[in-house]
Amino acid sequence: MPTLRTTLTDPADIATRSLPRDDLLVREHAVGDAMFEANDGPFRHWTRTLSSVDGRTTETLSYSIAVPHWGRLVDILLRRPARRGLIAGHQPFWSPADRLSQRDVTVLGLCATLAVVAGFLGGLVGQTISYVTDDLGGGTATQANSLAIIRIGAVLTFAATALADRRGRRPLMKACLVGASLASIVTAFAPNVASVTAAQLVCRGLVAGSAFLIPIVCSEELPARSRAYAIGMMTLPGGLGVGMVLWVLPLMGLGPSSWRLIYLLAAIALVVTLRTVRLLPETRRFVHDDHTPQERLHQHMSGARLALLGIGMFLLNIFTSPTQQLQTDYLRNTRGMGTLALPAFLLLTNTWGLVGVIVGSQIADRRSRRLAAAIGLVGLAIGNSILFQVSGAAMWIASIFGSVVGAVAAPALGALLPELFPTLRRGAANGLLNGAAVLGSVAGLLAAGHFIEDGNYGPTIMALAAGPLLVAVLVWWLPETAGVELEELNPDD
Repeated sequence: MPTLRTTLTDPADIATRSLPRDDLLVREHAVGDAMFEANDGPFRHWTRTLSSVDGRTTETLSYSIAVPHWGRLVDILLRRPARRGLIAGHQPFWSPADRLSQRDVTVLGLCATLAVVAGFLGGLVGQTISYVTDDLGGGTATQANSLAIIRIGAVLTFAATALADRRGRRPLMKACLVGASLASIVTAFAPNVASVTAAQLVCRGLVAGSAFLIPIVCSEELPARSRAYAIGMMTLPGGLGVGMVLWVLPLMGLGPSSWRLIYLLAAIALVVTLRTVRLLPETRRFVHDDHTPQERLHQHMSGARLALLGIGMFLLNIFTSPTQQLQTDYLRNTRGMGTLALPAFLLLTNTWGLVGVIVGSQIADRRSRRLAAAIGLVGLAIGNSILFQVSGAAMWIASIFGSVVGAVAAPALGALLPELFPTLRRGAANGLLNGAAVLGSVAGLLAAGHFIEDGNYGPTIMALAAGPLLVAVLVWWLPETAGVELEELNPDD
């Protein structure tokens, strides 16, 4: 538990600190003479006292962060604001627009850990399929076809998200990640590409279910002006999970079948899932609406919103799936990167997406979801198109540009999908939208497998980039949701 001591000399500062704090970080109440405790804020414990000895006034602050698993990292960011306070309009660039409660940050911390698990399990096949086909037989077309077939797992995604509207977010989150972990362990023993495809069909379908449930949990728990912030923050541990696959990718140098070792690491993901979900509460909005029969009877999905978002997800994934799933093959076989250079390139260029997520969160929560989405989608299309056209330093710059600017869209798009549907239809709606995304993925991967010849990715990727550019226009037909309560966006709730 950190303890911070500050010597105060300015009389005006002493007078201000002698009153209970009420800012974006914490709200205090007095519990004694010059002693204060928190009654709202992201802390398990918060005690602040002022004492005077020999004419010197000292403020002593002791607190403990309520964020599970990530508390030490968050404490690094909070040391200065905890000591000095957060004034509206002057908060750090990484701060949400609302004061978060103990429950808020508990849910965020647990969801962040589950996002790491989902990112790791979801990133396995995309980063290893090139090595799998080298070992078991096949080329670029085999990889593209296998990845396209895996998308049939969208049926499992829809079943999981729709069932979450009846059974709850928490039990389905557990079922998805436990099932995905077991499917990945089975993949390690697959005798051929068809078996790998079948096991990963189950894995990816269930991982996608959890990937939709995490933003749903965040949207149903977090304050209105911090939903995009929370959902955007979930992309960072999700990216960390994918990055963990890259950390162990050098194991591929051990031999043709060494890819199997990476899939066995899913056993760790299984243990982490079971220990984390046990602490995750069910969302308050689901509990309320599930116990209000008239709400279940009268909630309906907006067909216009569903259609518009479905078209957008289709067009977006026509481009993103080939660029993400076949990037390893492109870098290995077209650009000649080895087992050390390839993960180094991906880590060093994609890690900068953190900047885009933070910027996008602030734009999406404080100005406009649609503006943030449009900026990011245009940057994603430009950066990743150029990546597949050039080599050398230009390829590195293009990848960084696509990662940073493209990530600006992540918080806005991640927030819009759960926000625009009522609580007891939210999971089913997102499952249907995943189906549209999968159709786009299949179309993009099949096009890539058919038109890409001899490692010449450039013309095909450039043509597919029309997808996200069209979505950047379509988002302006969606309602603005920044700072609006879910019940106002969905009158059925």
